[in-house]
Amino acid sequence: MTTALAILICLTTAGVSTASADPGGPFAPNVDQHCAMQNSGSGPMTTAIPVDRITLNLETVRYPTADSTITAIYTISGSTKTATATGTFDTARKNATFNFSVSNPPPAATLTVTYQVWVHGVYYSNFVSAPLAPCTQDNPSHVDASTWNDYVNVTGVSQRCETVDIGVGGRHAYIREDVVTVNVGHGTSYWPSWYAGRSVWADYWIVGQTTYTSGAPGVFDSDGNATLSFVILTPTTGAELDVLASGQAGSRTYPGHSWATIAC
Repeated sequence: MTTALAILICLTTAGVSTASADPGGPFAPNVDQHCAMQNSGSGPMTTAIPVDRITLNLETVRYPTADSTITAIYTISGSTKTATATGTFDTARKNATFNFSVSNPPPAATLTVTYQVWVHGVYYSNFVSAPLAPCTQDNPSHVDASTWNDYVNVTGVSQRCETVDIGVGGRHAYIREDVVTVNVGHGTSYWPSWYAGRSVWADYWIVGQTTYTSGAPGVFDSDGNATLSFVILTPTTGAELDVLASGQAGSRTYPGHSWATIAC
């Protein structure tokens, strides 16, 4: 399910406001919503509540990534639910990604994600609005409501469970690990040659973490595809795993996104 977003651009440089006709502006936003069920409480008092995982991926298009500061805030119409996250642009990937979790999202509400960027003395403020995804108790399988483009796609996520002995000197100590393999492919908007030999990364986020964890780097082959693997130590069985692919084509870095359940 794809939801069109209304985007308002406002660029302020040295005290001068300039309207931009480019909907991406110097910083291109992509917002995704993913409905899930999350347990609250413990033992016989455990209840499952619907939750909306809101993800903002922000790419710097016109400015260098160094010396950046980003503040991202979400608000919901008619609700006091809000949260703030901070970060910076990754110098290699040229993007930054933020996650918010909204429990019991109110129906028929509007989601607004505001982002403020300071980079090399330039201040930029923008917001993205969309209908809040209808995550409810009776609709836990709601498909992502996303504006993420199709320039990069996560075409598959597989997992292999292993037990590793990390003991020393004849002593045994075993830990579980989840070997995650991510297949990334080019979308239909560009030819494979635009991606061939260009960098691609697979990163991940698990509920409870504050930021994405770097997974594995790689390059696209001549067909515009890549296979990347990374290891999660002592994984939390049943937790939600959010896989983010950042793939480069031309001068841009595009996001691909997929959710899975940790199987190990």
